[in-house]
Amino acid sequence: MLTEIEINGFKSFKSKQIPLRPLTLLCGLNNSGKSSVIQALRMFCNSYQGDSPLLTGHGSIEEIRSRLVAPTDAISFSCRSIEKSATFSLNENVSVRPDWAPLSCYLSADRWGPKILHPLDRHLGELPSIGDHGEYVIGFLDELRYLIVPDQLHHELAQGKILAYQLEAWLNEIAPGIDLFYETDSKRDSTHIEFNTFRPTNVGFGLSYCLPIFAAILGMASTRPATGWESSWGPKWEAEKSNRGMLVMIENPEAHLHPSGQTALGRLIALGAKCGLQLIIETQSDHLMDGIRLAVKNDVLTPDQVAFHYLSMTKEGETNIETPKLHANGKLEYWPKGFFDQTLINRTNLAR
Repeated sequence: MLTEIEINGFKSFKSKQIPLRPLTLLCGLNNSGKSSVIQALRMFCNSYQGDSPLLTGHGSIEEIRSRLVAPTDAISFSCRSIEKSATFSLNENVSVRPDWAPLSCYLSADRWGPKILHPLDRHLGELPSIGDHGEYVIGFLDELRYLIVPDQLHHELAQGKILAYQLEAWLNEIAPGIDLFYETDSKRDSTHIEFNTFRPTNVGFGLSYCLPIFAAILGMASTRPATGWESSWGPKWEAEKSNRGMLVMIENPEAHLHPSGQTALGRLIALGAKCGLQLIIETQSDHLMDGIRLAVKNDVLTPDQVAFHYLSMTKEGETNIETPKLHANGKLEYWPKGFFDQTLINRTNLAR
């Protein structure tokens, strides 16, 4: 599990060491560097996998190099755990790969909305993938449906321990009474999904947007089926998780959800961290954060297992990070200016 990432020469980061915990929340105003932290982690993990470290749509080295460093300086990311450390660097189209990285899963804020059909991810012996935009979520769920969800993540309304039952029960926290149905058509490389017999386009955006998030947390935390692995990827997937750890990065998981659903999602995220996942969450939701704070108060996680980072931008264009301490009662040591304080500001103005 990562304990720190050091970012050098990347976008609004000249040189910054950022502590990471089993659950790390990145909050702050727009254009303050939150997404850049996740992009750095993605580039680090992609490079280890042998993929191009340059992320599609984010431009060349010159575009992503920080303006706070010299034009010839390398971009570098160093990730550390308790046992080891590794560094990735990139300069003039030459990159140095790290010699280790966690097994990672990333879900963009630009997730797929309601769609009638989803594609199947065709691969040869590779590990199941949800896709950066959640586009492969149905195939992912179909492959993992019989995996066993850890006891800590069990929902009290679930019919059983397998992923398919647990997923539907947790979705009821978002939309009570929901009935999930999905199937795959391998000859057409597509999948089909229904909510209460309705196509996704007739039930709004919330369920489609959060489905990949629930699938990622429950699926990545799950263990082998009760009957053992029948798939070729199963033993490898289990070994990779055990040896490398599992990093889940999610942007704006609260999108299109009612405040009560956001709070429930915060609780699920906290339970995922309790089950051994490492989660890096970019969020603008105080309701989701409250779900995590309540989980700490209720002893789901200890305060030192959670980090709340508030990012802001200096006049020079450099990211600044404040990390208020979290207490066992769920309260923060202090609230940085701009850190989910808009409700109080609005109520004060309305009361005048």
